[in-house]
Amino acid sequence: MIKRIEKTNEKPAKEPQKYQVVKGMIESLNERGIKVNDRWYNFSKYLADKPELAENSEVEFIASGDFITKFLSVQMPTPETNADADNSETLLLESLRSAVKIASVLESEVSIKFSTNDIIKLALTLFIQKSSV
Repeated sequence: MIKRIEKTNEKPAKEPQKYQVVKGMIESLNERGIKVNDRWYNFSKYLADKPELAENSEVEFIASGDFITKFLSVQMPTPETNADADNSETLLLESLRSAVKIASVLESEVSIKFSTNDIIKLALTLFIQKSSV
């Protein structure tokens, strides 16, 4: 028996492209792409708008294989401020001033002499108590 094969003008269907949403922090970048989650992704030639990117930025984008097709969101890293360091210095200076004031009041009223080491120990104790609150 002969099986008859009919020709059709249809082209074989291509496999649908697989897209994935990638979210993470930019570990490294260059002119061709970015490294996110220990993997390099290149900028697609069809990428319409490429936002400004920097290392340590949080990004979310759509990728087709290893190519970025669209950026969904980009959050630039916030510059670190020295507010915590300034706050700690201020707290330490307040503690030292308080320790000196306490020592001077006790010396005048009770006639106890405080050494510099005693005042520093008192200031550190006050600093620890204030910073733990």
